[in-house]
Amino acid sequence: MNRLILLICSTTLTFALVRGFDCSGTTNCSCSIGIRGDYELLCPQGLQSPKIIAQVAPEQYAHIQCTETNNWEELRLLAGLKVGPIKSFILRFCPLPGISFKELLRTVGIPSTQAMQIVSHGNLSNTLTKKHLENLKDVERLNLNANSLTELPEDLFQDATNLTWLDLKNNNVQLPKNIFRNIPKLEVLELGSNNISYLEPGIFKNLSKLRLLNLWANKLKNLSRALFSDVTNLENLDLNSNGLLNLPPDIFADLTKLKNINLANNNFTSLPQGLFLSNANLEKIQIHSNRQVLYTLPSGLFANLTKLQNIYLQSNNLTSLPEDLLVGASSLISIDLTKNRLETLPADLFKDAKKLENINISYNKLTTLPNHIFKSNTELKTLNLAYNAITTVTEYTFSSQTSLEILNLSNNKIEIINEQAFAKTAELKTINLSNNRISKFSSYYSDKFGHHSILQSSIRLEAIYLAHNNITEIYSDWLISMTNLQIVDLSYNYLPSLSYSELHSVLAQRLVMDLSYNQISFISLKDAERLSADKLGDNWRDKQYSMIRVVLKGNPFVCDCNAYNLVSYFRQQLAPQVRAVVEFDGTDFTCAEGNNDLAGCTVSKLDPRLLVCELSPCPSNCSCYYRPDDKGLLVDCNERGFDVMPSHMPNNDTIQNIEIITNHTELDLSHNKLQILPSIFGPGYDRINKINLSYNNIRQLNMSAFSENLEVINLDHNNMSRMDTSSLFISKSLKTIILSNNPWRCDCQAKDFITFVRNNDEKINRSNTTCKYGKPGVPLFRISDSEICPIVTSEYIGIISLVMGVFGLLIGGIATFYYRFQREIKVWLYAHGMCLWFVTEEELDKDKQYDAFVSYSSLDANFVEEKLVPGLENGPTRYKLCVHYRDWIVGDFIPNQIARSVEESRRTIVVLSPNFIESVWGRMEFRAAHSQALSEGRARVIVILYGDIGPTENLDPELKAYLTMNTYVKWGDPWFWSKLRYALPHPSDISKGVPLITQPGKRQKRTSHSEKLIMNGADNNILNQSITTPPADSIIADPLKLIDSKPA
Repeated sequence: MNRLILLICSTTLTFALVRGFDCSGTTNCSCSIGIRGDYELLCPQGLQSPKIIAQVAPEQYAHIQCTETNNWEELRLLAGLKVGPIKSFILRFCPLPGISFKELLRTVGIPSTQAMQIVSHGNLSNTLTKKHLENLKDVERLNLNANSLTELPEDLFQDATNLTWLDLKNNNVQLPKNIFRNIPKLEVLELGSNNISYLEPGIFKNLSKLRLLNLWANKLKNLSRALFSDVTNLENLDLNSNGLLNLPPDIFADLTKLKNINLANNNFTSLPQGLFLSNANLEKIQIHSNRQVLYTLPSGLFANLTKLQNIYLQSNNLTSLPEDLLVGASSLISIDLTKNRLETLPADLFKDAKKLENINISYNKLTTLPNHIFKSNTELKTLNLAYNAITTVTEYTFSSQTSLEILNLSNNKIEIINEQAFAKTAELKTINLSNNRISKFSSYYSDKFGHHSILQSSIRLEAIYLAHNNITEIYSDWLISMTNLQIVDLSYNYLPSLSYSELHSVLAQRLVMDLSYNQISFISLKDAERLSADKLGDNWRDKQYSMIRVVLKGNPFVCDCNAYNLVSYFRQQLAPQVRAVVEFDGTDFTCAEGNNDLAGCTVSKLDPRLLVCELSPCPSNCSCYYRPDDKGLLVDCNERGFDVMPSHMPNNDTIQNIEIITNHTELDLSHNKLQILPSIFGPGYDRINKINLSYNNIRQLNMSAFSENLEVINLDHNNMSRMDTSSLFISKSLKTIILSNNPWRCDCQAKDFITFVRNNDEKINRSNTTCKYGKPGVPLFRISDSEICPIVTSEYIGIISLVMGVFGLLIGGIATFYYRFQREIKVWLYAHGMCLWFVTEEELDKDKQYDAFVSYSSLDANFVEEKLVPGLENGPTRYKLCVHYRDWIVGDFIPNQIARSVEESRRTIVVLSPNFIESVWGRMEFRAAHSQALSEGRARVIVILYGDIGPTENLDPELKAYLTMNTYVKWGDPWFWSKLRYALPHPSDISKGVPLITQPGKRQKRTSHSEKLIMNGADNNILNQSITTPPADSIIADPLKLIDSKPA
């Protein structure tokens, strides 16, 4: 390791000595090799943030940068270095030294430099003096760019007499008249962006060698010939971005060697005629981006400028051009007229510019082009006419453009292109006709491959752009003639379909054809495997890429059976040669919106089993489809209301599309009303291999009626309890039987069926295939024969005989007991809600004096006496009522009268009203009736709701509980009288038995539809509690006899 360090140090020292630079010349700075191979000095050494950083490359450059110092004396930290002569010296972000730059160079050991750049850390303003430039005779290039200089002394460059290049741009200087008199060797003078508003004539008097003068981005407005009369060798003059309003015609008369002039970004409204009359050596003229409207140019402005090669006239708002603008401009190579307002062009505008190679007239308002406008421009290579309003291209427009390579006619209004328009453009490489209205693009010629385009002569084409037009076909010459073709952009056109057969003939390599956003609904890959194999032979494995890639996104592609081959292509199920010729790009290529469930699905990811086409004819009220994945014929009769099966099925003989050949039929008859299937099926049923009969009401099925080709049958959710399996054993092709969710009867008669289920477990779906009768809930495949067909032995016979004998004796004893205690048994049964059909209410209440006791408030007497009592006592069924005003004993104790009235009445009718709630006697009457009903276990109380009683929270607790748990009859109900009579006791000819209320803890039977007619309460599902009287509706025995009764 030590040897390696020694070697590196030795090499470094040797290198330094050879280059004449001793890094150890100063003890104030640390020295190291920089990342560019130069030396980097950090001064003073030892500080985390040095004040001065120096980079030195002996014989090349020395760059000194100040970081944290405002004292130029800190530069003396570099004293003692011996850098030697260099080519370039830069002093960056340091204070202006108090000594001359020459003395500063000596301090760091630099005897001379060819170029110097001063980049101030602040505003130098007027602080730069002659003293700083003393003895700089060896400096040839001085850069004072961007130092915020304002005033320069007239003798500033007195000692810099060898300057050839002076950069004063991006300051704010005011120039004394004689400031440049001491630098006669100056060749380049940069004065751009200084806010100079005036230059005194004679300021350039001694600059006879000046070749480049930049005065751009100042505020010059008025210039004269005298300003430039001393710089007769000037070759480049830049006056762009000033405020020039006009120019004297002779302003450039003395600049006979002028080659390049820039007058852009000024305020011209016109230019003088003969402006460049004396500038025969001009090669480049820039008059663009004028800030004022420059409608036209003077006649012959560029006439006879035989060396002129480039003209830039863009963005000037030009509306017309003189016909002689370019007369004699025989060397012109390029002209830019973009972004003007030109509507027409003179027919002979380019007549003399025979060497023109580039013309740009885009972004104008041209509607037509003169037929022979480019006749002389046989060397034209690039022509840009985009963004105009051209409507027609004639056979003469480009008839002379034998060298044309790039043609841009995009974003026009072209509808018609002559078939011979491009007959001479054999060298064309790129043509852009996008965003036009072109519909016919074919030539007169066609062959076995198809139509040829009007570009058939341009066989060297590499790119064709035709996006956003009305093209409807791909032209064969693009594929079989243009071997260099790389791009064909036909996006946003109207191609309706695409065929592999037309694409496979491509001869180009790696052609990209963009067909996105067309109207392609169908892509045929018919014979793709054969065609690709014939084309490639045995060499296809050597190909690393497809010959043509087709972009398909954004097309309304129909995902039906016709898409099967394309989906197979994406799934790489076709021969690899197919992809070696044509690569279909499936990115963002989705099914069209009209594809129902497949709409929006990515075509390349589709399951081919989902691709079907509708067929006809089809059985009435059904839909038929062809599925190419397995050549299946699908007959969909799902949920169509069938109660009998269709008479026939379609087959290959009846299908109208002769190209479709199916090999089996799948029938879906699910969700219909089928009960019994025919024993013999009609034509076409013999081809069925899958049938779905789920969700019907099928009770029996004869499997022998089906074809031996049947593989799958679905009988899920039917009404089958038994099944004849003799024919199931015959069908050898049967693979799947779905029998779930049927009410299978599991008894000895089903032994063969259950055995079949058990032995064919792999064919039968186990889910929900269970018994309903015999062994409820038990899966069929788990039932053994002994469970459903037990063996009867003599021992079992003896046990059964003994049980039957005991049972007979028990029945006889019960009969004798009943005969002896008949009445007591009926009462007990009635009270306990048992065997109610066996007990009649008349037997239990035959000693009652009244049918009903009416409990009401005296404030409701009008309703009771005029409505209620007459309605019940005089109706079709007359009831005997107990009422206060008529049947009570005068003077008797009221509580006793209440108890006696409730006791002697079969029912108590409570007229529940706001007045009743406030009545003390009313509440007492309710409690008496309620208590008796609870003690007897009888339905005694009938509530009539009369008026608005308000929130139930305010009621008596017992009454509140009763209303919460029971129903009531409401006055005003159209069925009021029928419901009320229904709740009252019935004569024997109406009811044979009256059910008792359900006892607490017993389960109450569901209320029938007829019983609901009397309900008007909050809850129809009533659970009677021991603390409440049962509802009146629960005592009705036979409500069906009263359904037709009319309300009173």
